Amino acid sequence: MIRPIIFVICFAFIGLSVLGDGPQDNIPEKVRPVPPVGIEVPNATFAELKKGVVELRNEIDGMRKSLAKSPALLAFLPDVEIFANSVYYALRYNEFYSEKEFEVARKHLQQGRERAKLLREGKTPWNTETGLVVRGYVSKIDGSVQPYGLVVPKTHSPTTAIQHRLDVWFHGRGEKLTELNFIEGRQKDPGQFTPANAFVLHPYGRYCNANHFAGEIDTFEAIEHIRKHYPIDVNRVAVRGFSMGGAACWNFAVHYPGLWAAAAPGAGFSETPEFLRVFQGETIKPNEWEKKLLRWYDCTDWAGNLFNCPTVAYSGENDKQKQAADIMAEAMLRENLQLVHIIGPKTGHSYHPDAKAEINRRIDTILAKGRDPFPRHVKLTTYTLRYNTVRWLTIDSLEQHWEQARVTAEVFERNLSRDAVVHTKNVDAFTLSIPAAPRCSRTNRGRATSARSMANGACFCIRSLKRGCASNMACKARSTMRSWTSSSWSSRPGSPSTTRSASGSKRSTPTPSITGASSSAASSSRSMTQTSMKSGSPARTSSCGATLKATRCSRRSGIGCPSNGTQKTASSRGRRMTQDITCRC
Repeated sequence: MIRPIIFVICFAFIGLSVLGDGPQDNIPEKVRPVPPVGIEVPNATFAELKKGVVELRNEIDGMRKSLAKSPALLAFLPDVEIFANSVYYALRYNEFYSEKEFEVARKHLQQGRERAKLLREGKTPWNTETGLVVRGYVSKIDGSVQPYGLVVPKTHSPTTAIQHRLDVWFHGRGEKLTELNFIEGRQKDPGQFTPANAFVLHPYGRYCNANHFAGEIDTFEAIEHIRKHYPIDVNRVAVRGFSMGGAACWNFAVHYPGLWAAAAPGAGFSETPEFLRVFQGETIKPNEWEKKLLRWYDCTDWAGNLFNCPTVAYSGENDKQKQAADIMAEAMLRENLQLVHIIGPKTGHSYHPDAKAEINRRIDTILAKGRDPFPRHVKLTTYTLRYNTVRWLTIDSLEQHWEQARVTAEVFERNLSRDAVVHTKNVDAFTLSIPAAPRCSRTNRGRATSARSMANGACFCIRSLKRGCASNMACKARSTMRSWTSSSWSSRPGSPSTTRSASGSKRSTPTPSITGASSSAASSSRSMTQTSMKSGSPARTSSCGATLKATRCSRRSGIGCPSNGTQKTASSRGRRMTQDITCRC
């Protein structure tokens, strides 16, 4: 199979070299401080800026009290606080790196005072401005105020309900990218890509961590904040980035493949061992538990998820970071997927002008069509319940964490119903949240029994190819379901309903939010973000929709599998009666 590579023929555009660490940074005495230590601030300048910060913060505190009974206006207070914070942090942590930044600090304090004055008057003109706008929101992780930059298209009007495309751009590595410099940059530079009629979000992501950990959650919180104030089409959201931002883009694409209409990573890194060897001549020898944890962010292990997310990668021909897309292309080939990899000829660590045009052409074409609201075929690979969802499929429990788990699910239209076939590996429980069939008769609507029941008589064929499970469980044959049972699922009278547990080992069913990796704060934020990218109201089951929750029988989890046609689930909250999955065709 030939990997599709597109060479853009043009004059060379040589990029700047990229700062890289190396083996010397593993020696404590030689580790560079990041961010670096700033310059000395003259006493008079320090006193002046400190006075300005204190006065603006006092004003913010006063407004927090005076606007307590006006929550709609109080919600805009973080848009003022970002300017006070940018100067405060630079003073507090000695993060001024040139004398020019003193004037930037004075400018930010003035901007903060101007916004505060307007907010006291009940005005928020920056909420309707077009062009470059900086905003802020309160993070659910720690209550801190986080900034982000936004490019608002000139075509946007608050008086219309026209939904716009959103591109999320992850910034590259900048060791001096303080909040002061980030906010200033976002008011001057629109960035590498500014598609017509599209919003472009520049999340700060808590400095330089490739939008991992708190930076990952911050990205979703910024998207949520934007959707509260601007009309965004959730089916036309793309993730993009270059260098360290390209690394972030790879991670968002493989970990949240169902959320994006497209991904466009440029350069960066997509895994750890090979990148370190190629980029900075460092060979690592991880032990077994380190190898397992590398699966968290080594995107090559998750390459199969790009089945759900169209991806257009970019590299300069002479850029060492071309390795990121090359190794992802190899990983995708093992999944029978091909990566579109655009290469700028004789180009280093930068975008080739003609390559940018080709990337734009491809991404614009994908975004014009948008994300399929209901893909009939989805695939999900994961090693942790931290990343357990793609579109209408959610993995609720794993047999073994940090080992590869896979689910392939496909829906087939059948008259007024939809049949689902599911194949699994290393999965104890999953949920299918499938929309109603296009047509729904009154008779079928009347069959709904509860919020989680089969609501329109749809026929679901649940098939597992895992060892110990029958492989001939087609619904039309009404075969006995030997492995999967469901919760709150109505069965057809007279159909076989015997349920048996899969032969072999006992399995643990940990709580989905406890994976040994994510904190409770991050998990709760993740739960919030999973629904934030869905259009319309929060997830619910209408009289013509269907939600299936399936789990493996396991004595260890307190779930028994009697042969009388009823699954009994025991828990600390009492006993719950559920029914087996059968066909309603």
